[in-house]
Parts: sequence; C-alpha cells; structure tokens
Amino acid sequence: MVLSVYAAAPAADRGRAGQPVQRPDDLAMEEFDPGIFIAFPTVEVTGEHRAMLRFETATIAPAARVFLGIYEPDGRAMTPRFREVAVEKTKIPGTKHLIELDLARLARPTIDAAGFGERGGGVVAYRVEVYDRHAAGSAFYEGRFAYRGDRRVPAIVAGPFVDLVGERGAVVSFDTDLPVTATLVLDGAARAAGGPRTRFEIALDDLEPGRAYTYAVAIGTEDFEDRTREFRFRTREAKSERLRFAILGDSREGVGGGERQYGGVNYRTLTRLLVDARARGAEFVIHSGDLVNGYTSNAAYFAAQLAMFKKAEETIGAEIPIYEAMGNHEITMDVYKDGSPGGIEFDKTGEKSSEAIFAAAFVNPLNAPAPAAAGAPPYTENVYYFDQGPARFVVMNNNYWYVSQAEKYGGNLEGYVLDDQLAWLRRVFDEAAKSKRVKHVFLIAQEPMFPTGGHTADAMWYGGGDPEQNAGVDRRYVIERRDEIWEAFIGTGKAAAANFGDEHNYSRMRVTDALNPDFKTPAWQIISGGAGAPFYAKDPNVPWADRVEKFSTRMHYTLFDVDGDTVRLRVYDVNGELIEDVRLK
Repeated sequence: MVLSVYAAAPAADRGRAGQPVQRPDDLAMEEFDPGIFIAFPTVEVTGEHRAMLRFETATIAPAARVFLGIYEPDGRAMTPRFREVAVEKTKIPGTKHLIELDLARLARPTIDAAGFGERGGGVVAYRVEVYDRHAAGSAFYEGRFAYRGDRRVPAIVAGPFVDLVGERGAVVSFDTDLPVTATLVLDGAARAAGGPRTRFEIALDDLEPGRAYTYAVAIGTEDFEDRTREFRFRTREAKSERLRFAILGDSREGVGGGERQYGGVNYRTLTRLLVDARARGAEFVIHSGDLVNGYTSNAAYFAAQLAMFKKAEETIGAEIPIYEAMGNHEITMDVYKDGSPGGIEFDKTGEKSSEAIFAAAFVNPLNAPAPAAAGAPPYTENVYYFDQGPARFVVMNNNYWYVSQAEKYGGNLEGYVLDDQLAWLRRVFDEAAKSKRVKHVFLIAQEPMFPTGGHTADAMWYGGGDPEQNAGVDRRYVIERRDEIWEAFIGTGKAAAANFGDEHNYSRMRVTDALNPDFKTPAWQIISGGAGAPFYAKDPNVPWADRVEKFSTRMHYTLFDVDGDTVRLRVYDVNGELIEDVRLK
C-alpha cells in the first residue's frame, strides 16, 4: 500500500515555483511584527563610571529598566551575571527612552569581581527590559560595552566562537562594537588577524589532531588594548571511529514569561540544553532551525533576534562548535495586502534576504550549490555538509527563498526543495556512498518529511498534496520531491537518521517500503523540536501514525554516539532525565 501520496495520478505542475519572483504591482505592502525597538539601545559614556543608555520604541511604553552586570573572569562561558538595576527616571510613558547608568556601583569593593575599580572600568553586560503592550509582556534586548575612565572603548560583543573544528582545522569568530585590530593568541603564540574592522573569522589550518588548544583574543586601537580570558577546544583524533554529538531544534520563544520570551528566543530552555549536552561530552551541536521567532518585515529586528540567539550560544560556543540550519521562522519578508489574513509573503531580496542575514550571523561550511534561478538568494552557509569521523552530516534547507504563493508568484514554497539543491543533495549522497571512510549519513533540515504532530498541513506533506486541503492548489509535486530526496538518502546504503524539527515534540519512526515501495532500505526519522517553542501533541490522523515508536512533548535534545558501525541515540529532557535510549544501527 502506498501511503506517501493521496492518489496515484501524476503530480501537478508546480506553476512558477522555482522561477524568478514576480511581485504584485497592484497591492500595497504592510509592516508585519516589526518589534518594539525602532532604534536599538546605544550607550554613551559620560564620565568616570557613568553612562547613558538610549533607545526608541515603536509604541508608547512605560519606564524601562536596565540590569547591569559582569562576565565573571573565571567562568568558561560568556554568561552575564547581573548585579545592579537602573530604572528610567520618568513617570510619563513614551517612545524615547533615556536611562542613566551608575557604573560605580559595579566597582564597589564588596562586589568588584571583575576589577573595575583597579582598571578604571571594564566590560559591562546590560539587559534592557521594556513593556510591550502588543505582546502583553516584557521585551528584552541584551548587549555589552566597555569603558575605561570617562571614555567608551572597544568590546567584543558577540563571541568568541569556535567553529568547523576538525582534525587539523578550526575557525574562531567574533564581532566588536568599534573597529579594532585583533590578534588570536593560540597556546601562547600570537597570530595577527588584521583590521581595523568589526567582524573577524580567523581560520586555523595547521592544527594537530587530537590535541587540546587554549586561545584568547586580543583587540586594540592606537591607544587601547584588551584581551579575553582563555578558552579551550580540542581537535578530532586522527581517523577516530568514535563520535558524540547533539541535535536539537525549535528554540524560538515559548510561553511562561521571563527568559522563555527573550528577544525571539527561549533563552532559559536553550541554554540549559546546550550546557547539558556539553557536560555529557558532545563534541558539537547541530540546531535544525527555528532558532528565533522571525516572521518579521523588519530586517534589523530579525538580525537582532539572531544576535539574541547567539547570546544563548555563548554558553558553550567558545569551546565546541554549533552548526545552524534555517527554519521557516528564520524569515524577514515583504507582506502585500490582498485581503487574506496573512497577506502574500515574500522573502526579502539582496542583503536583507533571510539567507543573507543568516549567513552574516553564523560560521558554517562553504560548500553550498549555486542558485540556478535569476534573483534567487544564496545557499551559502544555509545548505552545506561536513564529515566528522565515520559520519557525514548533510544540512538541507527546505525553507529556502520563501514565497507564500510560490505557484503563482515564483520563489519557493515552504517545505519544497528546488532542482538545484536536489542535484547537490544527490551528488553529496553519491560521494558518501562511494567513500570508504563514511559509514553513516545523517540528514538535517527543519521541515519533517513525515510530520507526526502539529505540521501535517504543511512541512513536506501538505495533507498529501490534496487540492481540497490546499485552497484548490494541487501540491503532489511536494510529496514527489520529498520521496526523491528520501530515496537518494537511503540509496547511500549508509542512512543513519534523518533529523528534523518544526514540530515541537520528540518522535522516532522507522520509514520502510510500507510507505512507498521504492523505500527499499528502512531508515529512521527523528523529530527533535523541543528546544523551547510551545509544544504540539501527536497527530493520530497521518497515514504513518501507528508507525511512530516513541513520542514525547517534553523539552529535550538528542544525543548521538557513533562507534564504528554502531549508532546509539539517547534523548534527554530539560531536567536531565532520560526519555529514551535506543540503538539505531
């Protein structure tokens, strides 16, 4: 019995999907969730241990407050410890906000853990909290700045992060708020990184396998120098057959207030899961998408949400790599009014496209395909693969070049994979099949191929493509493309697991030829969307519901162990409790 399509008829024409976008010229654009911050906070140092913080809100808001703190010098993670609070001195709600910061309070001898008094200043962590009446709750923005005496000095405001760690290489990246020259100090030896600029990605390609390295970052200008604490990372053992890594997804805001709703991120849950994964020995983490709330027409707001996500990554990102995939919520878009509830949604273009902003925020492998269609955004750093030990990890983007009515206007439909990416996937899978070293292939994306709870009307299923469930549009072409990808994946003979998010739960099911006769080799689908977003229950109506072997709504992450020919999966919830322990291969 073929369960993967709703009818045996040939798939419908996909219309303009995959072709250059033709936007409606008779409709007006509208703002969509621009966020409360029109102008994000800026800081001006006004005197010895004093500063002023300013920002502007889109709507009238009451007096805001700012939490002030430090980064503890003996901590492994760049996690702020807040100690003081400053409140806006106004009784009249407004849109322009000004808050005086008394930094001398951080330099008091009884609490001066970071040496502010001795050095005349240092790096200050701040967190702005303002009431957003539209969201009926607090909105947050977190940042940091540095000062010495009565002047502002440069600070590293994102990172450092270590990425792409292999047997002989790694990349250290960080951002500063002011242009600087930088030096990476690796095991005590200085390596100039150049400048002046504010973005640094320092490639290391002469490392030794299986060795622990320490590093620090020094930044400076003509009259100022500073240096971070030491961090450490370890390169992979040469030709090792053992590997431990974590996969999780869907860390956008949850429900419950506070750090669960933190600048687009469920900071509270995500940081707990990341720290637990590192504590259990994960060598790296893969995030399968829906990092943040996204879905905004304000590109700056989307970039700010990714910056808040990176604040969560800082809890482990200086010492183990994190690989990020794009989800459907990683989107900044133009919305046209057509009378429908959501309007017609288009991925923005150029530097404001979702893909371009995503690539600017993260460091991922640079082996993506080139887009085939004119005007299509880059696949750079949102489609990629990498090998670690005996495993190949293939990160697919099934939220690329989003247009909500792609069949009519061009661009791409959520959940669909275009021809150029399919050709790339086939090549990467074919190379893995022929490789003597690769024994296991893992596929990672946001939208599940076989949704089990919460997204059966979209993902890569769309209710089987039935026009009656898709406003009259025949979308069987989505299911046929899904099956082509699955066949290429299992055709390697090495398929370990396909890992997805999107649905905010955990499920494990075995995909076999009972779903499609062409699925000749059984393989696992894992959905891990429990990194903080609101939960979904199991859907009993999908054709494969009875094939789901494990399901849980708990917040969680998945931990994989590869040892030669074997693959073991453990799933831990946010409290560190084991959900299941199973051998996949």
